[in-house]
Amino acid sequence: MRKLLLLLTLLLSISTYVAAQNYTEVVYLKNGGVIKGVIIEQVPNVSLKIKTSDGSLIICQMNDVEKITKEERYTRDYRKDANNRKAARNTLKGYKGFIDFGYIADLSDYDANKVEISTSHGYQFNNYFYLGGGVAADFYTDADLIAVPIFVDFRANFINKKVTPFADIKTGYSVGDVEGLYVSTGIGVRFSLKGKKALNLKLEYNYQQYDYYYSGYYISYDDTADLEGLGFKVGFEF
Repeated sequence: MRKLLLLLTLLLSISTYVAAQNYTEVVYLKNGGVIKGVIIEQVPNVSLKIKTSDGSLIICQMNDVEKITKEERYTRDYRKDANNRKAARNTLKGYKGFIDFGYIADLSDYDANKVEISTSHGYQFNNYFYLGGGVAADFYTDADLIAVPIFVDFRANFINKKVTPFADIKTGYSVGDVEGLYVSTGIGVRFSLKGKKALNLKLEYNYQQYDYYYSGYYISYDDTADLEGLGFKVGFEF
């Protein structure tokens, strides 16, 4: 009887060990990344250290972790593990689009207040830098004028977190009722949503050169006005 109990205990230990080998720990990140491996070190509420199947070590901050689970391990796919690590580091890389809407209050005593809708499309090189081009529609609220700025757009995220401060600058030329150099620069906060999507809130300075022709009873001439404004924008990123 004693030997039987020892044998059963040994068999139970072996089966438990084998079962454990068929499962791997999976860390799901809030930005959509997935890391599979063994958690070899954990600092409560601070960080995790995960060892992947190819021996690499990855450190994650706990505020970036969505959940931790154990899943059945079918095969050792080193290429898939490498792709998971790459996805965790470069989740924003690739095509990127923006749509922004806001109000710009005039600062230059021309009553050039306006509502602006803009869109930009381009390439996100990593989690920090974006370069693209876009077009906007400016509707002046104190005059029956519409301008269409066409611009190059550069944007930088300062960190890689769920809530990220950023800055951007757009420069180009405006056509339509108001023609001339167009420059817009702003600072704001990016609130990460599911996948590559995000909500953006931004404080923006806007400069618009206005080249116009004046014609009166006795005189006519070409002139330029510098329209400056400060406003607030809400944007969606995808």
